Amino acid sequence: MKKFDAMVVGGGPGGYTAALLIAQQGKSVALFEKRKIGGSCLHVGCIPTKLLQSAAYRYHTLAQEGRSWGIEADNIRFNFQTIVERTQKTIAILERGIQSQLSAAQVTVVQGEARVKAPDRVDCNGEEYQGSALVLALGSRPRHLPAFPAGGNIVTSDELLSQPRLPKSLLIVGAGVIGLEFACLYAQLGVKVRMGEVLPKLLPNMDEDLGQVILNAVRKLGVEVELGLLEVEPQNEELILVSAGRVPNSDLAGVGNLRLKAPGGKIETNGLMETSVPGVFAVGDLTGKYPYAHTAYEHARIAAGRLQGGGEELDDFKVPHVVFTSPEIAAVGFTESEARMRFKNVKTLKHNFAANSKARILGEIGGWSKTVYDGDSGVILGMHMTGPEATDLIGEACVLVSQKITLDALNKVIHPHPTLNEIFGIH
Repeated sequence: MKKFDAMVVGGGPGGYTAALLIAQQGKSVALFEKRKIGGSCLHVGCIPTKLLQSAAYRYHTLAQEGRSWGIEADNIRFNFQTIVERTQKTIAILERGIQSQLSAAQVTVVQGEARVKAPDRVDCNGEEYQGSALVLALGSRPRHLPAFPAGGNIVTSDELLSQPRLPKSLLIVGAGVIGLEFACLYAQLGVKVRMGEVLPKLLPNMDEDLGQVILNAVRKLGVEVELGLLEVEPQNEELILVSAGRVPNSDLAGVGNLRLKAPGGKIETNGLMETSVPGVFAVGDLTGKYPYAHTAYEHARIAAGRLQGGGEELDDFKVPHVVFTSPEIAAVGFTESEARMRFKNVKTLKHNFAANSKARILGEIGGWSKTVYDGDSGVILGMHMTGPEATDLIGEACVLVSQKITLDALNKVIHPHPTLNEIFGIH
């Protein structure tokens, strides 16, 4: 039997980050991963999709607006195979980087399918491992729908980017974040896209204005959007993407042996990422708490801190929400309606990118930032934005919201000119 201070099952963002942070405390750590380090985020999710989105945006902008920038070129074409090769190279570089970090931290990486036998025991490749702490980081998988069984021309987000070429037409079943991102990038590449959604509006959990913004934007790209459907029916599309959310992998790797509290398959944790079984932690998508890689990073940090004796709890209020559509959408903190349920005197302030010099320079003047704040104290309660580089700009908003900065204090911050960051200021 091999003994460690901690065992981590799953090598995605939450898993490898937890392993690194625990090892940096001087503890011995075994990290189990049956496929590749980096998880879905690196190999089929965040990284490849954003790389393709970046390529699609460049291609579409050049094709549509090149002449207005003085760039004159005929017969512009998009080579899908070239971007596939670039994606593979990028993933390989990032994966090697993670492996190097784990090696430097002396984390023992065990390649194989782990099976949890008890809170302090894991079996893998015919060997038994023991540890005083167990971190579950098994991630999630795409949800399947009975009406659209996988196979043939029906794929999930895990298989979509492995297609040998771009389809001529694409039906997206589900208009959540993942579906919207794919709709934008495929439409920009000239694919005929149709979306079907059972809900009556887009992005219902974000600021009320953002759903309408993205609906108008995807329709402008030529995407056919149908909302409030009883069922989605194909119309001879070449490819069908089922984008109906994700399911926590709480039914894998013998996790059921632990008899954890997991309503709806989401492993229940307290603010310290501790499960109902002492010594067992759950991080990332397993918990069902905002399926973002950056949430998994935060879960890992809190769990590792707890093993060190800390007591810092998770604060969902600080989690940024980002949607890599065209235009981009980002938010952090309370929406206006959420704030009004908690505070008596809520006010909002809106700045348009049309008045931002850098946005004018870029030719991307659509969009705005909306600040939600307490009218009595001036404390910023939430920020919501859509427009150029919104997913990067929200980083500053995260600081403002998490540190409870007041609007008066923000207006005293000097932002460089001309930059998109001036959207936060009074100019």
